Amino acid sequence: MTDVFLFISTHLKKTLVLILTTLTILGYASESPDSIHSRGSLFVIPSATYQPETSVAPGLAYGYYFKSEDLSKISSITGSTVYTFHNQFLFNITPKIYFNTDKCYIYSNLNIRNHPDYYYGIGNKPTLTKQAYTALNISFLIQPQYIVSNYFYVGASFSSRYERTLTDDSYELNKRNIFSKYGNEGWSPFTQTSVGLVAAFDNRDNQFYPEHGCFAKTTYSTSKKGLGSNYSLQEFTLDIRQYIPIFGTHLLAWQTYYSGVFGQNGIPFQLLPSIGGIDKLRGFRQGMYRDNVMMLFQTEYRLPIYKRLKGTLFCSVGDVMKSVDYKVDKLKMGYGVGLRYRLNDARVHLRLDIAKNNYGDKLQIYLTASEAF
Repeated sequence: MTDVFLFISTHLKKTLVLILTTLTILGYASESPDSIHSRGSLFVIPSATYQPETSVAPGLAYGYYFKSEDLSKISSITGSTVYTFHNQFLFNITPKIYFNTDKCYIYSNLNIRNHPDYYYGIGNKPTLTKQAYTALNISFLIQPQYIVSNYFYVGASFSSRYERTLTDDSYELNKRNIFSKYGNEGWSPFTQTSVGLVAAFDNRDNQFYPEHGCFAKTTYSTSKKGLGSNYSLQEFTLDIRQYIPIFGTHLLAWQTYYSGVFGQNGIPFQLLPSIGGIDKLRGFRQGMYRDNVMMLFQTEYRLPIYKRLKGTLFCSVGDVMKSVDYKVDKLKMGYGVGLRYRLNDARVHLRLDIAKNNYGDKLQIYLTASEAF
């Protein structure tokens, strides 16, 4: 317990400064005066995470939310830029646009990163491997979807990714051991282009902070070596969420998520599903555990505190594993508490989470402008 309080006193101060700055900047978020369900709004706010390996990772989260008479269908363009104290740079932008009187919906994402990181091997057990490397990456995803009915969407998926890995002198000493244990896929530059199908059901009352409804989405994509790709892979995801009002504005939310990547000629480690980070199994460092299959379940109890301010209690369980045996060595659990502050009519919230895990790692702190699910 002493270590917990010491951690908070040392590192949470930095996050609290960011929160105070954020609350000041909130006064500059612009909203048009239209008297409709969701007014157009623009915000730019500080964001941050803390992990022992990266130290504090300050950045900016930004978004523009179009005015809409339907809170369940709000077009938006959101993004983030992060530069950590260890010279890591990440840029991400995600347009989500409804066209033609809500008959067509396009989800897209552009991600660019120059990201010094560590490679911990493959599998769901802690290892002694910790190889420094820098990931130079650019990836693009677009999913045009046709709205078959008010709640059902079908469409196509196209993605392309270029990845290059830079290493230091220690890599030459360690690569023989790494290759013998985990293979050499991902350490040479590669390009991966995938096409596939997507289907979704969504009757949530709002995309950003639902108070009731369900969401389910599944995607399947494939890539062929020699056709814009260095590897032949198949990828499958299933994402199911439900939001259950309890009383007043108290809410129970849960998500179950599956992701699998399968290939005959090897899979680059960067493409393997992993747990941890700001959304999936908070409390674990993202990338420490990865394999070709990932499954998790997470739930949140969301409650009002005062006006725009809300709180949450959350817990997640899950793991990565090999598809040949689905064996779990020690189920991973993350848990914690958080605060939410509503930024606009679209129900976008500033999110502060403090998370711990059952592996004895240090607290993880996340500050961003979107829900985990």
